[in-house]
Amino acid sequence: MATPARPRSSASAASFPRAKRIRKRADFVRIQNGGHRVTTRHLLILVAAPIAAPPRGGAPRGAEQSAALAQGGGAAAPPGSSRLGLVASRKVGGAVARNRAKRLLREAFRRFPELFPDHVDIVVILRTGAGSLGLEDVLAELRSVVPVLRRRARDAIAAAPPIAAAHASRARGAGERDAGDPAAPARSR
Repeated sequence: MATPARPRSSASAASFPRAKRIRKRADFVRIQNGGHRVTTRHLLILVAAPIAAPPRGGAPRGAEQSAALAQGGGAAAPPGSSRLGLVASRKVGGAVARNRAKRLLREAFRRFPELFPDHVDIVVILRTGAGSLGLEDVLAELRSVVPVLRRRARDAIAAAPPIAAAHASRARGAGERDAGDPAAPARSR
């Protein structure tokens, strides 16, 4: 006789959707190289403005492009939300300790969104000793740096290029540069 299916727990209701994850190596490298840093004893938190990507299927044209720019340009994360990426080296501990520490940070990100600023990409690099922390310890470290984290997020957003300018430069092809652009290659026939 087959065992009845177990009912889903409440943990599945509080999932960590792909739109809230930083998954691509290029995003991790961009944030690690240019992110604003906040440090605690066990965490190094990097904050960067998100890069808006054109929606799937290529860049929109005409009125569709104007509407997409007004709506945020098809950014990777839903409006008003942040994305989280986690990095844990072997210095944190074995695989069990690393995965437990990452699970606790994801839980803090899900259950306590007020600890993290909106509209930014966040990479948390776990430091030595983070594998032995409990949820309350992680929350205490995050709560101690909330004002600094928000200030760094404002700085990162202010330093980022405007989304409309990024889309305009991406929408122009390599051969469609401004006439006054010194980087425009001369066309030979």
